[in-house]
Amino acid sequence: MHIALIDDQAATRKATTKLIQQLSQPSQPLQVAAYASAEQFLFAERTPDLLLLDIKLGSGMDGMTLAKRIRQHDPDTAIAFVSNYDEFVFDGYDVNAIDYIIKPLTKEKLQHLIDKTAARTQPKLLPLQTPSGLTRVPLYDISAIEVTNHQLQVHTQKTTYTVSGQLKDFLPHLDDNFIQIYRSIVINLNFLSQLDHHTVAMADGTTYPVSRQQAPVVKQAFFKHFRGLTDDSD
Repeated sequence: MHIALIDDQAATRKATTKLIQQLSQPSQPLQVAAYASAEQFLFAERTPDLLLLDIKLGSGMDGMTLAKRIRQHDPDTAIAFVSNYDEFVFDGYDVNAIDYIIKPLTKEKLQHLIDKTAARTQPKLLPLQTPSGLTRVPLYDISAIEVTNHQLQVHTQKTTYTVSGQLKDFLPHLDDNFIQIYRSIVINLNFLSQLDHHTVAMADGTTYPVSRQQAPVVKQAFFKHFRGLTDDSD
């Protein structure tokens, strides 16, 4: 696994590099490249499996801007923010970050990130029987599933698949990132950006209604998911 580390503090780069080297094993070799700035990383033109990214990076491009720039052409690289500041955690949803960890980065937290990244390389797939044939869609790419005109609309980051079937038959194939917010709607919490009493807003701006019965459940799941981005409790 190739890991890129971007931090403007030399001591932090050295300490994190040492942690990565300690966790490298013959069964899971880890290679690390450390950069002092976003510009230095972009100049290197390397695509890591995991990008450890600080938010504030001196006088150059900040970490969140870099992440958004990367996502314009790369939806798959695992990005994890490692920061002293927690006020940017919601922005992590916009770039589909796998985690947002408050410094210091410990060996346990780093192993957690490595395991998450490794799991993404073998993603769970949802089989969909579309008019053009069988398609298997990674769960992490699905933002929502809704029933429209007696058919299922499976929304991903790039397209929407229309398939036959009942929503209840698809629920057992989804993971803990998904929650049913309405009788006919399931969303992926990774793409949820805003929640109020009656609606949710997704990262792409799409809004969905929340049933009165599910509203407290969705709120609890949202904040549990939010805390999962700020600590290593999973």
